[in-house]
Amino acid sequence: MDYDQTEIAESYDQARALAPETARLWLDLLTAYVDRRTTPLIVDLGCGTGRFSNLLAARFAGRVIGIDPSNKMIGQARRKPAAGNVTYRQGPAEAIPLDDACADLVFMSQIYHHLDDPAAAARECRRVLRRDGVVCVRNGTRQLNFPQRPFFPQLEPLIESQLPSREDIERVFIDARFSAIGRDVVTQVVASDWRSFVEKSAFRADSFLARLSDRDFEDGMAAMRSPGAAIDPDAPVTEEIDWFVFGGRLNRVNVK
Repeated sequence: MDYDQTEIAESYDQARALAPETARLWLDLLTAYVDRRTTPLIVDLGCGTGRFSNLLAARFAGRVIGIDPSNKMIGQARRKPAAGNVTYRQGPAEAIPLDDACADLVFMSQIYHHLDDPAAAARECRRVLRRDGVVCVRNGTRQLNFPQRPFFPQLEPLIESQLPSREDIERVFIDARFSAIGRDVVTQVVASDWRSFVEKSAFRADSFLARLSDRDFEDGMAAMRSPGAAIDPDAPVTEEIDWFVFGGRLNRVNVK
């Protein structure tokens, strides 16, 4: 999806804001793959508006380079106050604008399904990583359910054609000479209650919702506003996301 042809960048941070406990969850997972004795270089690949870039810099006291193909997304990221040593560059994941063997960790959050050529992106990750570097991939897969899915039946063809399977992601990185270090399904809080989740969904900043017709989107939103007894309106809204960690095939990754 070409975000520069949409207005998603303007509302992305508000619609996709990370709750503090959710941010801590992902940073804690990443901690196992960052050597705190060094000053790491972390690549936030497909950084969007930089919602993770500043968090990564603040937690790991290293240098973070956010890279995204969208000029609008990068523009929004650059307008935010930096929380550490964070810089942004425009470019695709299939041609990362960095030198060989310069990075310690590549973090990919919800971008895999946007890649034009996942195999090329995986090869580029291999190129820019140092000997013991690691790729961490946070992405939805077609096997997962998510809160909007029952309310937007028109999403199903998009999910089947656009979202990868877990096996797709693993195969692409293994073919690029990575080894699979870890895989899990992580449950995160996306809203404090159902009303807040509906309000966030109404921004239509999710790329799948943005592809629906206006009529299908409004019908789904109407269903979400009257969800029936199946939804506890006061309970936190959660979703599942797949989590993958890949390292060099022949090298042991230093986990500190």
